[in-house]
Amino acid sequence: MKKLIVLLMIFLPQLIHAQKVDYNAVILPDNVTDISFAEKLVRLAWRNNPANDILVHEREISDLEIKQARWQWLDDFRVQGNLNEFVLNEDADVAGRAAFFPKYNITGQIRLSYFVGLPIEVKKKKQEALIAKSNQDLQKLAIRAEVLTRYETYLMRRELLKIQTEILEDIYASLSIAEQKFKNGEITLDIYNRELDRYNVQKVRQVTAQGEFNISKVAVEEMIGVKMEDVQ
Repeated sequence: MKKLIVLLMIFLPQLIHAQKVDYNAVILPDNVTDISFAEKLVRLAWRNNPANDILVHEREISDLEIKQARWQWLDDFRVQGNLNEFVLNEDADVAGRAAFFPKYNITGQIRLSYFVGLPIEVKKKKQEALIAKSNQDLQKLAIRAEVLTRYETYLMRRELLKIQTEILEDIYASLSIAEQKFKNGEITLDIYNRELDRYNVQKVRQVTAQGEFNISKVAVEEMIGVKMEDVQ
């Protein structure tokens, strides 16, 4: 038991690290062509979702703000210089020039808060950039999960519609036979009506299945922005 615990302590961190999500692979890039239809839907949904553009722009703004923060020290830096006629004209009165030595008088000043405030501001902007990236990664996971869920619902509804349609066709065949037998006097009206009721009940189920299938298709197309028939 102790050996097992030791082994878990050694290998568990490695297993957790190995399961880390590669967010660049959540949405397959355009240069990957040999992919399933579902993956094509995920990629289309990511490409055509307006919310993604907002996240991309927010991330770009965060990167720009980091660069801007790094140059904020210029706002606090001041340079002053002394330039006069005695500097520009060396033939001027030497005695009168003595009060202006040295020729060049340049001073600079910077606030001491620069050494604390600026690094903190840069770190803050970096954290905001990381948050923007995390929001983008969350969006990738959310879109992938939503598209695949809707697509699975679509596949399920399509299969149910197929089953309900086949059942309806079988019952319609039975109804046609019963109708002929009723005309020939081989069965009673009650038997014929039972077959008709079975057909009507199944017709309702088939119509319901058709509607649910259509809705599931619309739900997928809402995510991808195009007709499913146009997906290549």
